[in-house]
Amino acid sequence: MGIVDTFHSLATLAFVVGSALVAVRLLALSARTRRAPEFLLGSGILLTAVLGYGLLIACWILRGTASTTSAAGATPLTVALFAAGKISHDLGVSLFLIFVMHVFRRGDVRAWAFAGLLMFLLWGGLALSVAHGHFRSDPVGTLGWFSEYSVIWTYSLWNVVESYRYWAMMRRRSRVGIVEPMVTNRFFLWGTSSVFTALATWTASIPYLYMADPARIDAITPAVRIVTALVGLASVSCSLLAFVPPAWYRRLVLTGARQATESA
Repeated sequence: MGIVDTFHSLATLAFVVGSALVAVRLLALSARTRRAPEFLLGSGILLTAVLGYGLLIACWILRGTASTTSAAGATPLTVALFAAGKISHDLGVSLFLIFVMHVFRRGDVRAWAFAGLLMFLLWGGLALSVAHGHFRSDPVGTLGWFSEYSVIWTYSLWNVVESYRYWAMMRRRSRVGIVEPMVTNRFFLWGTSSVFTALATWTASIPYLYMADPARIDAITPAVRIVTALVGLASVSCSLLAFVPPAWYRRLVLTGARQATESA
C-alpha cells in the first residue's frame, strides 16, 4: 500500500469514527430530550457517513476495486452490501432534508414541496437504477443514476444556506445576550461542515467524467483520494467541534463572544 492509499485509508477511518461519535452524541441527547432535531440529524449522520459509507467501502474492498460501475466480480455478499449501503445512505439524505424542513422551514409549504421533489428524484432514481442493475452495479450515466445523484450532489447546499442564514441571525441576537454563543457558533460549524461534505461528494465523483478513459481515471485517482480525504477530515472536524466541543474550544468561543460584546 502506497502513501496515498495509506493516508486515504486512515483519513476514511477517522471520518467514519468521528461521524459515529457525533451521531451517538446526538442520538443520546435525543433520547433525553425527546426532540426531533437531534434525532433527525444524528440518524442522518449515522445512516450516511457511518453505515452507508462503511457498507459501500466494505463492498469495494471485497470487489477488489474502487468501482462498482460494472457487474463483473459481483457476488451475493457484495450485492447485499451494496444494496444496504445505498439504501442506508439515501435514507440518511432523506433525514437531512427532513431536518432542514423541521428546523429551518417548518411552515413553508413551497419548501416542503421542494423537499418532496428532491426525495422523489432520490428514491425514484434509485428505483430505476435497481431495475437497471439489481444492485449488481452502479449504472453510471443512466436516467436513474442522474436522478439520484442530482440530489446527492446538492442536498448539502441546502444545509449550507439555511445554517449560514441562521448563523447571521443568531450573531445579532448573541451580541445582546439573547442567544448562547455556543449555539450561534454551532450553526456556523454545521454550515461549514456541509460545505466540506459537498466538496467531498463532488471530488469523489470526478472519475465519473472519464468512464470511457480508464487510463485517465487511474492517473487522477491519487489526487482525487487526497482531496476527498482532506475535505472529509475538515467536514468531520467541524461536526465534532459543533456537537462534541472540547473545553478549549468552548473557552475560545466564549472569549471571542465576550470581546465582541465589549467592543460593540
